[in-house]
Amino acid sequence: MTSEVVRPVRVEECSVHLEARVPALDQLGGEKLSQLGGGGAAEVEVVRVHVDEQYILKGTHIDPAKWYPLSYNFRHYFRPADHELGKTFRAEA
Repeated sequence: MTSEVVRPVRVEECSVHLEARVPALDQLGGEKLSQLGGGGAAEVEVVRVHVDEQYILKGTHIDPAKWYPLSYNFRHYFRPADHELGKTFRAEA
C-alpha cells in the first residue's frame, strides 16, 4: 500500500502501520561489538499511525485485548500473555 507521509510502502496484510522518519543514526561501539560486525541505533519519529478499525477502543486507543503483536527477542518469538497482569496508575478504568 502507498504510505501517506513517507516514501516506503506499507504491507496491506498488516493491521497496524507506523509511518516513521529516522532523524538520527548512531554507530554503537565497543571492541566486542565490533568483532561481531558492529551495530547501530536509530532514533525514530512516528509521523502517521494506521490501525484497523476492529482494534480501536473508544475512538482513540488500541484495544490490547484484541491486538497483541508478535515480537522477536533474542532469536525467539513471543506474544503477550492471554491475561492482563495489572494496570498502571495512568490506565483508564
